[in-house]
Amino acid sequence: MKKAQHTPTNYSEERIQQNIIVWWNNNYPEYRGLLCYNNNNSEGSYRGYKNKFLGVVKGRSDLTLYFNGTATMIELKTSTGKQSKAQKDWQEKIEAQGFEYVIIRSLVEFQKMVKQKIAIFELL
Repeated sequence: MKKAQHTPTNYSEERIQQNIIVWWNNNYPEYRGLLCYNNNNSEGSYRGYKNKFLGVVKGRSDLTLYFNGTATMIELKTSTGKQSKAQKDWQEKIEAQGFEYVIIRSLVEFQKMVKQKIAIFELL
């Protein structure tokens, strides 16, 4: 049986997230800590119940990037992944409050977004 090769087009969401965090921390060490993982997935019913009372919100984006006085909510999806209803509801709430919400499907997409943000920041 042939082992599946992982290419940027078939990475899991977890692998995409790992690649993004490593790239961010290596390329922008001065901004380390501004890209944060949102602990919104609970393992087990007890932990889920406890997290609900601690303020974990269903559907929240995977990452948040705090940069230049803004917060960008980043939902990670595979090349074929789709948002759940809870994720779409969260996106609607966030955008209604004036925050940016993006769906990222690869490290390359994330890199393009970051480079655009930094270019705008440097123009200010």
